[in-house]
Amino acid sequence: MGEANQTPKSLKAQITRTSLVLAAAALLREQGPKAVTYRKVAQWAGAASSSVGYYFESTNQLLYEAGRYNIQLWAERAENSATTAESMDQADCRKHLVNLLISASLPDDSVNPAAHYMQLLAASESEDVTEAYRNGRVQLDQAVGRILKHAGVDMPSHIVGAVVDGAAVTAVSEGRDVRELAAGLLKDVLAAFDRDE
Repeated sequence: MGEANQTPKSLKAQITRTSLVLAAAALLREQGPKAVTYRKVAQWAGAASSSVGYYFESTNQLLYEAGRYNIQLWAERAENSATTAESMDQADCRKHLVNLLISASLPDDSVNPAAHYMQLLAASESEDVTEAYRNGRVQLDQAVGRILKHAGVDMPSHIVGAVVDGAAVTAVSEGRDVRELAAGLLKDVLAAFDRDE
């Protein structure tokens, strides 16, 4: 997937292109891939509709950039949690392991969990968004793996993702607290892995 029609040379052009990506990313998070149109992105960014076509060859390219931005935010939260874990000794890391894994795997409290998971499911409507999310998930899983390794827990990182995502969908569909359910299930899974060691 190409980066852009052209690399903006002036500061103003770089700012315009970035504002278009941020607007597309927000639309993607809040309304799904179908909402990401040149007209709507330009409107949200406060730019001319023609500017979107100038910086992006297609809506697909814009969706890919927006998806990449969104998953990067998620991966950065996970990396921050991993850095926090690695600043602790192993005993403290194990003591706070569930909270560290939750903060790495779920969006922060400012994001509605239902909206977050709806936009992840809606990503299937765009191959470009699913590609961006699939590529970014590798970075997310690596950060979770760092937390598990520092805690001395021999468990594949993708299991954490599956447990948290499953808990979130269950909690949202049943009107329960996402973090509470995910934390309880993670405690059970981590206890099972500790017994196996």
